[in-house]
Amino acid sequence: MASARSDNSRGALPVPSAPTHRARGIIDISRITLADVPMALEEKLRKSKGIFSVQLNAFSKKLTVEFDPSIITLDKIRKTVTRPL
Repeated sequence: MASARSDNSRGALPVPSAPTHRARGIIDISRITLADVPMALEEKLRKSKGIFSVQLNAFSKKLTVEFDPSIITLDKIRKTVTRPL
């Protein structure tokens, strides 16, 4: 007699993905000279572990960062921004 099998016949169970924590921070960058720095600054931050997105607004002199606070803190991001490139 044939037994009925579900779609999950190989015994594999779905593995839940790790929870992602997202936070958004806005950093005032008015003290930074923005002549040719924006692209380098954005690239530097994007390479940092735990950062999802970076948006720099040169007109308002604000940097918006989406990040995982369990990996990197807003304070550490601020220090990265103010450190010389």
